[in-house]
Amino acid sequence: MKPPNSRHNLNNIRPKSPAKDRNTVVLPGTDVAADLEGISAGRGTWVDETSRYEINGRTYAVESTGTVFPVSGPGLVNLSRSEYKVLKQLIGADGDIGAARDALRRDPSIRDADWPTALEVFKYHKSYKGEA
Repeated sequence: MKPPNSRHNLNNIRPKSPAKDRNTVVLPGTDVAADLEGISAGRGTWVDETSRYEINGRTYAVESTGTVFPVSGPGLVNLSRSEYKVLKQLIGADGDIGAARDALRRDPSIRDADWPTALEVFKYHKSYKGEA
């Protein structure tokens, strides 16, 4: 099994990271490596109905290439494409919400409803400086 792409790790997300339809972000402190080690050692549970592994309350899927990707559970946050775009813009703007809003103002895929979850996830990012 290959570890998840770095685009899933919050502190590795960059403005040019690809946004998929569904994006699972791994929050800092979530030990994905230990989960994968546990799965490899046979401590994970294979769920036939979903073709996914479960360990430590988290669920992982495996692509045909052998690359694992996080799906759900503690320390994992699911974002829509638009929410992920907002998060990337917040990261690129170094947390400047006004600058991020200005940059996304003309993107028709971004709605006001996409901001709260992205802002909540951004609070765990290494560049977060606290409430403005």
